Amino acid sequence: MAQSPELAGGEGFTFEGDAAAFYLTALLAEAYAPGVDDRIVVGVSVQQRDFGEPLDDVIVDFEDATKGAARLSLQVKRSLTISKADTNTDFRDIIRDSWATLRKSDFRINADRYGVAVGTVAPAKERALKTLCDWARESLTADHFDARFAPGGSAGASIKVVKEDVIVLLEEAKGAPCTLEEVHQFVAHFVLVQFDFLREGATDPPDAINRIRDCLMPDDAATAPLVWSRVVQLARSSAGKSGQFDRARLVRSIASVARLLGATSFRRDLEKLMEIAKSYASLIPDDVGGTRLDRTSLLESLNAKLTAARVVQIRGLPGSGKSVLVKRAVLRALERGPILFLKAEQLEGTNWISYAASHGLSDAPLERLLVEVGAAGTPTFFIDAIDRIEKEHQPIVVDVIRTIVESPLLDHWRVIVSLRDTGIEVLRNWLGDFLDVLKIETLGVDQLNNEEAETLAIAKPHLRPLLFGAPQVREIVRRPFFAKVLNQATLLLRPSRRSPRNQRSI
Repeated sequence: MAQSPELAGGEGFTFEGDAAAFYLTALLAEAYAPGVDDRIVVGVSVQQRDFGEPLDDVIVDFEDATKGAARLSLQVKRSLTISKADTNTDFRDIIRDSWATLRKSDFRINADRYGVAVGTVAPAKERALKTLCDWARESLTADHFDARFAPGGSAGASIKVVKEDVIVLLEEAKGAPCTLEEVHQFVAHFVLVQFDFLREGATDPPDAINRIRDCLMPDDAATAPLVWSRVVQLARSSAGKSGQFDRARLVRSIASVARLLGATSFRRDLEKLMEIAKSYASLIPDDVGGTRLDRTSLLESLNAKLTAARVVQIRGLPGSGKSVLVKRAVLRALERGPILFLKAEQLEGTNWISYAASHGLSDAPLERLLVEVGAAGTPTFFIDAIDRIEKEHQPIVVDVIRTIVESPLLDHWRVIVSLRDTGIEVLRNWLGDFLDVLKIETLGVDQLNNEEAETLAIAKPHLRPLLFGAPQVREIVRRPFFAKVLNQATLLLRPSRRSPRNQRSI
């Protein structure tokens, strides 16, 4: 009968949670971890017996640079005695379940490992068992391994005792005598990992915290102990639910505690996205003859609407400053870190994959990229002039919005778009399915108010008669784009300031 993971793992079982959390920090850092050499951690699962894992406490998946996979299957024991004594059920169960793991059809010989993670174990027995396993891995054949235990061989008494104990328990689990090849193969894939969490002055928690700190933005480095506590809590609570973690889920789970630098494997993509955003923003003029209007009330309204909805559409008449407001929001977000910003006139490609390739981005899954952006920067998708996106480029936006809508890891993402007042109906033709499920707020960008017009008039006195003229004129001139055009035209039409002599001589 299947055992409840709540009973098997126990959400309050501290040592097991700490061991799982240690591997989770390696997952966060895309780092190496004990048990498997030359591969980084890419996944951590807990309490997986109901999913076909005999050694179920902590399952760690690794990959090397070529995506070569390996799995480490561990039973976790606060303390362990290494012996074949009848009363020693813990070690007996570990040998039994390790044998069952080795016999699994998907076990990768010479790559996967199994065994036990312990807190305390007799040092002499620990050394003997580790030496036994190391010798097995160093011997290419069973005969070579067995020769170590022949008369005159290198094996001492303590190692021989541990080997005999393992063979007795292995044959008990198998129900038949073991061949030399079976003993050699079993021991070669067995590992014992010792953690130091229990005593005062334990070394593994500081190591884990230092690893976390290296993953955080410099300003958030001091929160590393808090993040470690959060990771331990995640490991313990997930044990009661047979939980699994990849880096995306882990990042999403701790992003609310601290800002991350972004995965090493995504650093280049994040830097590239920042370059793209800065480049697009630079293409949006935001001044009237060198005078910039803050329009802070619009930015404040945008912030307020983002807390109430997942999509904010910035709408207004042509020239009212919609793109400038997007630019200001983008520049503000870039101060925090990477963002995703698309501009209608700058799109290339027919879907996200082709757009990413055209801009030198990797072929990483879009969901994982957005998780990293949200953790290291701002989880907002900015789109300028969405209603002017050509039909052939619309799938780029669809791919991103579909990913945001469908992924539970991206449920905190927001979308900001700018469009003309007449553009919303056009959007429904190709984004209707998503607009129907997302809460949308509208931010109207109107002409300059009296205060903003006065600021501009002080900087550009020649525009004052127009800014405060007839209503029909004000309606046009108080749109920043047209104020810019009229400012340039007025300057061109103004007579040159020449001396009377020079004027007479022309």
